[in-house]
Amino acid sequence: MYFDTFVKQDENALQQLNSYLTPFLENAYTVNLEKSFNDEVQNLTGMFLSGLSKDKAVACRIEAEQYFNTVLSNLKNTGYIVNSIKEVKSEYNDNSFITELSVDMRLPVPAQMSQLNPEEIKKMSAEDLKSYLKNKTNEFVKSESEVVVHQVFKLYQVKKEGNTYFWNGGPQELVWKLNEVYFKSLSH
Repeated sequence: MYFDTFVKQDENALQQLNSYLTPFLENAYTVNLEKSFNDEVQNLTGMFLSGLSKDKAVACRIEAEQYFNTVLSNLKNTGYIVNSIKEVKSEYNDNSFITELSVDMRLPVPAQMSQLNPEEIKKMSAEDLKSYLKNKTNEFVKSESEVVVHQVFKLYQVKKEGNTYFWNGGPQELVWKLNEVYFKSLSH
Protein backbone atom coordinates (compact mmCIF):
# COMPACT_ATOMS: atom_id res chain seq x y z
CA MET A 1 0.00 0.00 0.00
CA TYR A 2 2.82 2.43 0.84
CA PHE A 3 4.58 1.76 -2.46
CA ASP A 4 1.44 2.02 -4.57
CA THR A 5 0.38 5.20 -2.78
CA PHE A 6 3.63 7.13 -2.72
CA VAL A 7 5.50 5.81 -5.76
CA LYS A 8 2.73 4.93 -8.18
CA GLN A 9 0.54 7.75 -6.79
CA ASP A 10 -2.53 5.53 -6.85
CA GLU A 11 -5.62 7.17 -5.30
CA ASN A 12 -7.24 3.78 -4.54
CA ALA A 13 -4.11 2.66 -2.70
CA LEU A 14 -4.19 5.92 -0.70
CA GLN A 15 -7.77 5.16 0.36
CA GLN A 16 -6.79 1.59 1.34
CA LEU A 17 -3.77 2.86 3.26
CA ASN A 18 -5.88 5.40 5.12
CA SER A 19 -8.42 2.70 6.01
CA TYR A 20 -5.59 0.50 7.26
CA LEU A 21 -4.00 3.28 9.34
CA THR A 22 -7.21 4.67 10.87
CA PRO A 23 -7.43 2.18 13.80
CA PHE A 24 -4.11 3.34 15.27
CA LEU A 25 -3.53 6.84 13.87
CA GLU A 26 -5.65 9.85 14.62
CA ASN A 27 -5.00 11.45 11.26
CA ALA A 28 -4.69 9.56 8.01
CA TYR A 29 -2.82 10.87 4.99
CA THR A 30 -4.58 13.85 3.50
CA VAL A 31 -2.31 14.23 0.52
CA ASN A 32 -3.62 15.33 -2.85
CA LEU A 33 -1.54 13.04 -5.07
CA GLU A 34 -2.24 14.95 -8.27
CA LYS A 35 -1.29 18.29 -6.69
CA SER A 36 1.81 16.74 -5.13
CA PHE A 37 2.87 15.35 -8.51
CA ASN A 38 2.25 18.67 -10.30
CA ASP A 39 4.13 20.57 -7.59
CA GLU A 40 7.13 18.28 -8.05
CA VAL A 41 7.05 18.80 -11.84
CA GLN A 42 6.98 22.57 -11.28
CA ASN A 43 9.77 22.35 -8.69
CA LEU A 44 12.08 20.38 -11.01
CA THR A 45 11.20 22.60 -13.97
CA GLY A 46 11.97 25.71 -11.94
CA MET A 47 15.32 24.34 -10.78
CA PHE A 48 16.26 23.40 -14.33
CA LEU A 49 15.25 26.77 -15.79
CA SER A 50 16.87 28.79 -13.01
CA GLY A 51 20.30 28.26 -14.58
CA LEU A 52 19.22 29.73 -17.92
CA SER A 53 18.81 33.27 -19.13
CA LYS A 54 15.33 34.68 -18.58
CA ASP A 55 14.51 34.66 -22.31
CA LYS A 56 15.69 31.07 -22.78
CA ALA A 57 13.83 29.94 -19.65
CA VAL A 58 10.57 31.47 -20.89
CA ALA A 59 11.05 29.98 -24.37
CA CYS A 60 11.77 26.48 -23.02
CA ARG A 61 9.31 26.29 -20.10
CA ILE A 62 6.71 24.13 -21.87
CA GLU A 63 9.28 21.60 -23.12
CA ALA A 64 10.96 21.48 -19.69
CA GLU A 65 7.60 20.88 -17.97
CA GLN A 66 6.74 18.13 -20.46
CA TYR A 67 10.15 16.54 -19.90
CA PHE A 68 9.86 16.48 -16.09
CA ASN A 69 6.22 15.39 -16.27
CA THR A 70 7.28 12.44 -18.44
CA VAL A 71 10.28 11.59 -16.23
CA LEU A 72 8.13 11.54 -13.07
CA SER A 73 5.27 9.73 -14.82
CA ASN A 74 7.80 7.13 -15.89
CA LEU A 75 8.83 6.68 -12.26
CA LYS A 76 5.24 5.64 -11.48
CA ASN A 77 5.92 2.54 -13.63
CA THR A 78 8.51 1.26 -11.17
CA GLY A 79 7.97 -2.37 -10.26
CA TYR A 80 9.19 -4.11 -7.17
CA ILE A 81 9.92 -7.55 -5.76
CA VAL A 82 10.12 -8.19 -2.04
CA ASN A 83 13.17 -10.42 -1.55
CA SER A 84 12.89 -10.94 2.18
CA ILE A 85 11.07 -9.79 5.26
CA LYS A 86 12.69 -9.96 8.66
CA GLU A 87 11.82 -8.79 12.11
CA VAL A 88 14.52 -7.01 14.13
CA LYS A 89 14.53 -5.43 17.57
CA SER A 90 14.10 -1.70 17.59
CA GLU A 91 17.29 0.14 18.47
CA TYR A 92 15.19 2.73 20.33
CA ASN A 93 12.88 0.51 22.35
CA ASP A 94 13.76 -2.97 23.64
CA ASN A 95 10.09 -3.99 23.70
CA SER A 96 9.31 -3.22 20.07
CA PHE A 97 10.28 -4.58 16.70
CA ILE A 98 10.82 -3.27 13.21
CA THR A 99 9.99 -5.22 10.09
CA GLU A 100 12.60 -4.79 7.37
CA LEU A 101 11.57 -5.43 3.79
CA SER A 102 14.43 -6.07 1.40
CA VAL A 103 13.12 -4.89 -1.96
CA ASP A 104 14.43 -4.79 -5.53
CA MET A 105 12.85 -2.00 -7.53
CA ARG A 106 12.90 -1.99 -11.32
CA LEU A 107 13.04 1.54 -12.70
CA PRO A 108 12.24 2.04 -16.40
CA VAL A 109 14.87 4.15 -18.17
CA PRO A 110 15.76 4.99 -21.77
CA ALA A 111 18.06 2.51 -23.50
CA GLN A 112 20.74 5.16 -24.00
CA MET A 113 21.17 8.09 -21.69
CA SER A 114 23.21 11.01 -22.89
CA GLN A 115 23.47 13.98 -20.61
CA LEU A 116 24.56 17.50 -21.26
CA ASN A 117 26.33 19.34 -18.50
CA PRO A 118 24.89 22.69 -17.34
CA GLU A 119 27.50 24.68 -19.25
CA GLU A 120 26.57 22.97 -22.53
CA ILE A 121 22.88 23.67 -21.88
CA LYS A 122 23.60 27.35 -21.22
CA LYS A 123 25.44 27.61 -24.55
CA MET A 124 22.58 26.09 -26.57
CA SER A 125 20.12 28.30 -28.38
CA ALA A 126 16.54 28.19 -27.13
CA GLU A 127 15.47 26.27 -30.23
CA ASP A 128 18.26 23.69 -29.77
CA LEU A 129 17.37 23.26 -26.11
CA LYS A 130 13.69 22.83 -26.94
CA SER A 131 14.63 20.17 -29.49
CA TYR A 132 16.93 18.45 -26.98
CA LEU A 133 14.17 18.38 -24.33
CA LYS A 134 11.63 17.01 -26.84
CA ASN A 135 14.06 14.22 -27.82
CA LYS A 136 14.73 13.39 -24.16
CA THR A 137 10.99 13.33 -23.46
CA ASN A 138 10.47 10.87 -26.32
CA GLU A 139 13.30 8.67 -24.99
CA PHE A 140 11.54 8.49 -21.62
CA VAL A 141 8.23 7.65 -23.25
CA LYS A 142 9.93 4.61 -24.85
CA SER A 143 12.11 3.61 -21.84
CA GLU A 144 13.36 0.34 -23.27
CA SER A 145 15.74 -0.50 -20.41
CA GLU A 146 15.56 -0.75 -16.66
CA VAL A 147 17.76 -0.20 -13.66
CA VAL A 148 17.38 -2.44 -10.61
CA VAL A 149 17.81 -0.74 -7.27
CA HIS A 150 17.94 -2.50 -3.92
CA GLN A 151 16.42 -0.84 -0.86
CA VAL A 152 15.52 -1.79 2.67
CA PHE A 153 12.19 -0.34 3.74
CA LYS A 154 11.53 -0.29 7.49
CA LEU A 155 8.09 -0.62 8.98
CA TYR A 156 7.56 -0.03 12.68
CA GLN A 157 5.23 -2.41 14.43
CA VAL A 158 2.47 -0.67 16.33
CA LYS A 159 0.39 -2.82 18.64
CA LYS A 160 -3.12 -1.72 19.47
CA GLU A 161 -6.06 -3.70 20.87
CA GLY A 162 -4.37 -7.03 20.16
CA ASN A 163 -3.54 -6.17 16.54
CA THR A 164 -0.17 -5.41 14.98
CA TYR A 165 -0.01 -2.62 12.44
CA PHE A 166 2.95 -1.73 10.26
CA TRP A 167 3.81 1.91 9.86
CA ASN A 168 6.78 3.72 8.39
CA GLY A 169 6.20 7.02 10.13
CA GLY A 170 7.28 8.89 7.01
CA PRO A 171 6.69 6.90 3.83
CA GLN A 172 7.92 9.79 1.74
CA GLU A 173 11.38 8.45 2.64
CA LEU A 174 10.68 5.65 0.15
CA VAL A 175 10.01 8.22 -2.58
CA TRP A 176 13.00 10.39 -1.65
CA LYS A 177 15.38 7.45 -1.81
CA LEU A 178 13.83 6.19 -5.03
CA ASN A 179 13.99 9.65 -6.66
CA GLU A 180 17.61 10.06 -5.60
CA VAL A 181 18.61 6.72 -7.10
CA TYR A 182 16.47 7.28 -10.19
CA PHE A 183 17.97 10.65 -11.01
CA LYS A 184 21.50 9.39 -10.28
CA SER A 185 20.96 6.47 -12.68
CA LEU A 186 19.94 8.93 -15.40
CA SER A 187 23.20 10.83 -15.15
CA HIS A 188 25.45 7.76 -15.65
